[in-house]
Formats: sequence, structure tokens, C-alpha cells
Amino acid sequence: MVDISVIIPTHNRAAMLRSLLGKLDAQRDGTPAFEVLVVADGCDDDTSTMLSSLRTRVPLRTLSLPGVGPALARNAGSQVASGRLLIFLDDDIEPGENFVRAHVVEHQRHPGGVVMGPYPPLPHIAKDRFRLSARAWWTRHFERVSRPGHQFAFTDVLTGNLSLEAEVFHAMGGLDPQFARAREDFEFGLRLIKKGVPIRFAPDALGYHLEHQTATLTGKMVRRHQEGRSDALMARKHPDIQRLLEIHRFAGKKGRKKRLQRAMATRAGSVLDPLVKAGPRLLQMLEKAGLRRLYEKVERQLNGYHYLRGAAEVLGEDWRLPTDPTASTDEIDVLEINLDQGLEAAEAMLAERRPFAARIANGTVPVGDMCHQIGAEPWDARHLRPWLNRQAIHGYLPVALAEWQGQPINVPPQLSDFTLNTLNNPSFHAHMIEQHVQWMQAKLRSALYDNTSKS
Repeated sequence: MVDISVIIPTHNRAAMLRSLLGKLDAQRDGTPAFEVLVVADGCDDDTSTMLSSLRTRVPLRTLSLPGVGPALARNAGSQVASGRLLIFLDDDIEPGENFVRAHVVEHQRHPGGVVMGPYPPLPHIAKDRFRLSARAWWTRHFERVSRPGHQFAFTDVLTGNLSLEAEVFHAMGGLDPQFARAREDFEFGLRLIKKGVPIRFAPDALGYHLEHQTATLTGKMVRRHQEGRSDALMARKHPDIQRLLEIHRFAGKKGRKKRLQRAMATRAGSVLDPLVKAGPRLLQMLEKAGLRRLYEKVERQLNGYHYLRGAAEVLGEDWRLPTDPTASTDEIDVLEINLDQGLEAAEAMLAERRPFAARIANGTVPVGDMCHQIGAEPWDARHLRPWLNRQAIHGYLPVALAEWQGQPINVPPQLSDFTLNTLNNPSFHAHMIEQHVQWMQAKLRSALYDNTSKS
């Protein structure tokens, strides 16, 4: 018996899985004992042979399923795992040598919550638009959630690198099998937030995402179809957050364009689907021809079509969504906090009350509002000082920069989110610098190789 179980759902990625297991087997000395549980979900490659012949120092167990999707695969793994702490890890992530220990340390500091680790893209040379945009999305996501005092929303929760106590996971009912292949993590995150389970970020639980080996244009279109289906299910199960979902832009909306889009998704699939299958190839041709704007327009149309086709599988002819129960309720209570009693007293009040909104003042001077965000966790003590820090930076540093640059002070320049995060979070910024250094080294080696081959 061990106290920690690393659960890895996998599908037909034997070589990648072997590399991942090697990284787990080489965790830094002093890492607490843990087991690895691989859930082979519908694998028809040599995954089974590789696992049966692999020899590792870390206890390794396997579970075979007939292709039920990642949500059910994680649930099944959690049922047979020995550990009291579950660490979920995707099969296209290479964990760092401090991966397991960082998760454990964060749980020791703050037991009873959920811990997420970053998995930005592995540094690699990419020239095509799809690869660059995918890499940018993942980098921006982890840059944002890594900010000190970040208020987590349900859309921040990703199960690719996530840990929580087995007792908490089972008490939550695990992942909803309705969301078999998309949004299962978002839906789980929403239930966590509604139950008041704290969500934290561990920057040292780092893994590198091998998205350049697994993500493709065709795969993205399939994913968009699954996201449309899951968003329709999400809007029905959680109508209070439906306005935050993309499906809200289409369901129940009036107008000829919206009606035409819904009709095409619902009724014209048999005609349009064969044509749309050529979409990835068309995008590659447009990129090769340098037609950037046309590329972007066609990509938006293809993404939208696949999304609506997925939603139509759930909604059918009736695209009306359930009424939002929060639309007719009174405004939420706002907690009044005055800093004249000190920061510690204010933090204690936030920790005790966990409000969805708070109004902060310092004596008679208003400082600002910690606003209510739909689908986001309540405010807590750990949010206050970073929030005050951001208020100060937003308020005073732009004025200083404007004065230094000789610009009018009454129109201060706005600071970007990246600048704010650099000022507030040196830990994640260090990861990004390291990633950039590795990428430049890879680029340099490629350039040298190209020059040598030409000569």
C-alpha cells in the first residue's frame, strides 16, 4: 500500500507513454513513495506489450478498458488506486523530476483542496499557424492561472496535471460520464467551486506538454464537435453559467443568421459533412499560399460548424436552453472590509466568510471592489494581498511610467497582463525564460544543421 497514486489514462501512445513512465521512475531523491496506475483505454497498438515488458523501480499497475473516454478512464482508475492522494496525469505530458513531490508538498501545506500543476508546451520549433496558436493558448493559460492570488474559475480546471485526495474525489462523485471526451474537467471544476473546495496552483509540479506530437488540425475539428456537445449538456445541467458558454451565442437567439446556422447544423449535415472533411487540407493550402486573412476566416467557419454539429446532437430541433435561475434573484451580499484594523484582520474575515464579493476601504478612502465572478471560486484570505498589489500597480505604476516618458499623467498607459504577472510571479516567469532558452537552442541547432546540409 502507498499513499500516492499517479493515474494515467492512455490511448494508443505507447512510445510517448514509455518516455513518461521513465520520467516518473526518475523522480528526485526524497520523493515520497508512490504507485503508477496506467488505464489503457481502447488501445490497439503495442501499449499492452510495452507495459508488460517494462521494468520500473516505481510500482506499476495497469487497467484495460474498451475505449470509454478519459472521464470514465480516470473514474475507473480512482476506484482501484491504492493511494489516499490521487494525481491525474495525461499521457502526452513529460513530468519534471520534482513533479510528485511538488504535488505532495502543496497538499501538506493546504490539505483538503485541489492542486493543479503547469504543463506548458515543450519547447520546439513551429512555423505553421495551427501549431503556433496552440502553443500560444497553452502558454497564456498557465501564465494567467499562475498569478499569485488568482481567483480560479471552472474553466481553469484541467485534469491533465491535477491532484486531490481520493476521499474528496469520491465525495464529489468523480467525473460526470456524460462529458466523456470534452469539458469533463470544466464540469468537475464547477462542482468543486460550488462545494467550496479550494483550488491551488503548484508551479514546481511542472510537466512539459507534447502537444506538437498529438494535436492536429483534424483532431482540433473533432475536438470542436465534442466541445459543442458537452457545452449543450453543460448548459442543461448548470443553467446558472450558461451565459459563459459559447452555446449561449446560438441557442434561442433571434435573427436570420442565427436561425440559418442552427438549421445548417441540425439538418444539412449529410450534405455538408463530406465537404467540411476537406477543411484541414484547405487550410494548409491557404497557409502555403500566404492568404492569412482568408485562412483565419475559413478556420472560424469550420470551428463554428463542428461546434454546432456537436451541440445539435444534444439539442435537436429545439435550441432553447433552461432558464437561468440566477437571472431573477436579488443581488448577492457584498462583504464590507476596512483595512484600518490591519491586513491580518481583513484576511481572517475573508477566510471566515468566503464572500463572492467584497468592498474594500482604508478608513474613509475606498480602495476597490472584489467583484463577483460567475463560475469563479469565492474570495479567500490568499487573494487579498495580491489583489491589493494589483490595485496599486494598476493605479500608480502607469502614472510613474507616463511621467517618466513625458506623457500626460491623466491618460496613463495600461499595463499588459504579461507585465503584471512578470512583476508578481517570478517563479512562473523563470519557467518561461527557461522554455525560451531551450527553444532558442533548438532553433540554433536547426539553423546549423540547415547550413551544413546546404554546404
